Amino acid sequence: MGKYFVGRKVQLLTEESDEKIRIHELELLLPEFGHMPCINREAFTFILAEEGDVQCQVNQEKVDLQEKEALFINAGQSYRLVSSKKENSHFYIMEISGEYLAAKDESLMEKYISVIAASEDFPWCRFQPSEEEDTDEDILLQALFAAAQTAKGRDMAYELDMKSWMFTAWGSLYKKFVELAPSCKNAVIRERAKLNRMTGYLGEHCNEKLTLAGMAEACQVSTGDFCRFFKKHMEMTPFEYLQKCRIWNSMDAVLEKAASMGEIAAANGFAGASYFSETFRKEMGCSPADYRKWYGNLEKECPVTAAINKKEEKPQPVKAAEKEKVGKNVPSYLL
Repeated sequence: MGKYFVGRKVQLLTEESDEKIRIHELELLLPEFGHMPCINREAFTFILAEEGDVQCQVNQEKVDLQEKEALFINAGQSYRLVSSKKENSHFYIMEISGEYLAAKDESLMEKYISVIAASEDFPWCRFQPSEEEDTDEDILLQALFAAAQTAKGRDMAYELDMKSWMFTAWGSLYKKFVELAPSCKNAVIRERAKLNRMTGYLGEHCNEKLTLAGMAEACQVSTGDFCRFFKKHMEMTPFEYLQKCRIWNSMDAVLEKAASMGEIAAANGFAGASYFSETFRKEMGCSPADYRKWYGNLEKECPVTAAINKKEEKPQPVKAAEKEKVGKNVPSYLL
C-alpha cells in the first residue's frame, strides 16, 4: 500500500513479502494524495504521528492527528490522508491482519479480534497521551512507537519483539473498545453501516460496468437516496469515488510494467487507454508513465510535486497599484 503514498522518504520497514503486517515510514504528505480513498477490507490500520500533524478522514468524519498521537482505523473502513501541514512532519502507517495477531488460534481470533472487526460502532479511535501514568492509551502509544522503531532497527529477533509490542497495543485497544462500545448511538451506527455498504460495494465491483440504478439496488436504497447520502458523507459523487477506486486498483499493474496501458484500462473498468491516462492524470497529477518513472527512482522529485512547484513559479500579473509605483513616464505596454 505504501507505494501509493505521495510524499517524501516513503520507506517500507517490514519485509516486502510479509502481507500480514506492513509498517511504512514517511515524511511530508502532499495534499493531492488526500483525494485518493484507501480501504483495507481485511487489515486494521494505525497511523502514528511522531512529529508534526496529519489530517485524516475516516468515512464522513475528519480527524486531526497531533504529534505523539495515534489513530486506529477498523478493517473495512474508507479513509484518506488529507494533508500534513508542517514541513518536518514524520509519521508511520501500520497495517496488520487479524491472522498476524491470532495466527491459527480461533478462540483468540473470535474473542479479541473478530469482535472488533465486526463492530459497526467502532470505525476509528484516536489515542492521545494522558497526564496520568500507565493508562491504556499511554501503553498503546508506547507499544506502537516501540514496534515501529523495532521494525526500523531490525536487530536480532526483531520480528518477535515487534509482535510482542503489537500484542501489547492490541490489548489496550480491546479495553478501549469495550469501554466505548456501549456509548455509541443507534442513529450513528446505522449511518456508518449504510455508508460502509455503499463504499464496500463500489470498491469490490469497481472494475465492472456499474449503473446508478444497479448500485442503489445492491445497497437497498433508491437512486436519489444513494446519491444524496453518498455525497453528504463522502463529499463526492458515487461515480467520482468509483473512478478513484479504479485508479487505486490499477496502481500495482502500472508499476509492475507487465501489462500495456490498454490492458490495465480494460481490467479496471475504463473504456480505453487514453481515458485511463486522462483519469489517472486528473487524480494523481501526472501520467501513469511519469508516475512509473518516478517510483523507479524515488530520489527524483515526485511529478506531482514538480507540477505544484511549476504552478507556484508562474509570474503573477502586475496590479494597478504596483504600476503606479513604477512611474508615470513608463509606457503601459512595458508594465
